[in-house]
Parts: sequence; structure tokens; C-alpha cells
Amino acid sequence: MTESYFQRVATSTPTRLWINNPTAVEIGAGLAQGAVGCTTNPSYGGNLLKREPEYVRGVIAASVAALPGADVAQVAENVQERLVDRITERFADVHQRSGGLAGYVSIQGSPLEDHDADAILRAARAATHIAPNAAVKVPATAPGLLALEQLVEDGWPTIVTEVFSVAQLIEANERYLKVTARTGERSPFFMSPITGILGDHLRKVAARDAIAADPRTLQLAGVALARRCYGVVVERAYPVTLLFGGARSIDDFTGLVGGPTASTINYSTVEEILALDPPVETTIEESMPAGVVEELLAKFPDFRQAWGDVPLTLEDFEEFGPVPHFRGSFVGAWEAMLTAIREARVGAATMAS
Repeated sequence: MTESYFQRVATSTPTRLWINNPTAVEIGAGLAQGAVGCTTNPSYGGNLLKREPEYVRGVIAASVAALPGADVAQVAENVQERLVDRITERFADVHQRSGGLAGYVSIQGSPLEDHDADAILRAARAATHIAPNAAVKVPATAPGLLALEQLVEDGWPTIVTEVFSVAQLIEANERYLKVTARTGERSPFFMSPITGILGDHLRKVAARDAIAADPRTLQLAGVALARRCYGVVVERAYPVTLLFGGARSIDDFTGLVGGPTASTINYSTVEEILALDPPVETTIEESMPAGVVEELLAKFPDFRQAWGDVPLTLEDFEEFGPVPHFRGSFVGAWEAMLTAIREARVGAATMAS
């Protein structure tokens, strides 16, 4: 039987596939393609309300019944935990067979509390009880990195997300090294440079500021930054697995193959790549096409900061252009979940009366 593209990647390179925000059907389809992990983000529940509405409304009803006096935000977190638990069960065998090196499923708390380190830590600690293969996800911001230190201290598998710059990459890794030097133990540690979303942000900036930029250059902005992040990890021998996320095109997977990394993509992108069935090529260490980085550096101050040519401090991370752009994409879906919970409570109260 002929191997698919992803199966060939898995057998011929150390690069691995993760699946992002899947439905029940996509969990199985992703596993069949060799996926070794799964990411979810705060938009997951709101996303599934559109794609698996009957299932999600059943989960909401169960959470509402289980937490009658809880704040609606607590119920939303419980819904998210239940949704992620369904995935951890499916990836449990991968986790067990790998000896705890793979099979992780990520969970991230409310985007409305991303400014509060204590809230991030509380939600993350609650999520660690879902399953041994649940990995908590925190943003690469000052509050998120404070939470990271405590999670690493506690020994939890952790993913740092919303990474749009070399400065964020270095800051998070140095904190991880500081904590693990003290504890003597290195828990599984992942970081997610967000590829396609960076291009989305730069397109928004180009439209706002009337900047003429090659569309292909903007599409490749995240790939360029991801390759730079990989180079920094190799050069500094950081003990982190890069988990590239935020894909918007096939380049966000096929352009990052060859290293001991992973990319998480929606199953729709998996299907697109399967249909094309491209050859497996080692691309992670390739130079970008001529002019791409030069144009980005010349026209976009945010890219200069992302690249490291212009300083970006820890205090800048939270409001660094692509970060609130990405976070904003979560808010609407999270609020849709809160609305669905309120409606379920009204319905339950009406039936009870």
C-alpha cells in the first residue's frame, strides 16, 4: 500500500504531525495519518458549536448540571476540559507507546484572563487533572511566562504559544532552563511559533498603512520566522520541541520539514496536502526565496522586532502587534461559548419549573 505524504514524512524525517481543533471524525483521521499530538485553543468550543453542535450542546448541558452554582466562566472551563478529555482518550495509546514523549493534547484557558498570571496558572493547574497526556498551554507574555515558571517547577508538560518573535523564544527557554537547573528535572516543553497568523497580521497592517507588499512574501513571513527560531534553538541547544502552529497554507507544514519539530494544522489543511501529494523535502534549514526577508524587514517594523533587528522587551510581548491580533481571534468564540452556557442554564431552569 502506498504511503501518504504524512506517513512518508514520519518514516523519513524526525518531523511530526499534530492536529488542531478537531471534530471526532478528524481525531481518527489525524491518527490514521500518523498524528502524534493535538492542539486546542480557547476558540475550540465555539468552533465546535458550529461543526458538532449537538455534541457540544450535550457537553454544555452536562457541565451546567454538574456546576449549578458556578460562575459562567468556570462552566466554560469545565466544558473545555470535557472537550479536551475526549481527545486525550484517543491519543492515550500514542502517549503510552512513546513512553510519555508524544500523544499530548493541549488546553488553554480563557483569553479574557490572559493578562492575569494567577488566572492563567489556576486554569492550567485545573486542566492538568484531565489526563496524563494533557499539556497546558500558556501565552508567551509576561503573565504567561510567570505561570510557565511555576508549571515547570511542578513538572507539568507545557506548551508556550503566541510566539511571534525570537525575543519571546529566548525569554521562555531561558526561564525553562533556570527552573530546571534548580529542580534537576526537565518536563516535556514545547513552544509554538505561529506561522500563518503572522502573515494575517502583516496583511492587516499593509491594508491599514497602505503598504504595497508581495502577497507571496506575506504568506511566507511566518515560515521565515519559524526557520529563524529553529536556527536559534539549534545554535543554543535549547531543550524544547518547536511546535509550529497557526497554519494558513500548506507552506506552514511543507516549508518546515526535516528537523525534530512538529507542526499542528487543521484537518482541512491535511486534506489539501494529501490531495497535492508533494514529495517529501527537507526544507527547515533552507534559505528563504530571494527578497522575502529583505522586503519584510524593509516594510514592516513588527517584522523587524520579530526577527530581532529591533529590541522587543518582556514588557512589550503582550501588546506586540501579532499577539493581540491572535488573541482577538479567540475572544469571539469564547464569548459564543459563554452565551451558549447562559442559554442552557435558562433552558434547564425553565424545564425545572
